[in-house]
Amino acid sequence: MNCIQLNQQADLIANTFSKLDLAKLVVALKGTGESLQNAVEVIDTIDARQGYTLHEAWEEVRAGESRLMAANDD
Repeated sequence: MNCIQLNQQADLIANTFSKLDLAKLVVALKGTGESLQNAVEVIDTIDARQGYTLHEAWEEVRAGESRLMAANDD
């Protein structure tokens, strides 16, 4: 992704989410050790499913990780 595309994506994200949602995302990343990849997946989940809340999207992403870890343990 080039700089122009990255700026366009950042503008889209900023226009899609409230400041409160973005702040929660940053706190989750910093405070609970979530990865940037998880944050991107959360944003994609919200973008793909209209009406999803930030909390619902985090739960879905984390549930997917749990399934992945369980599959790797087998």
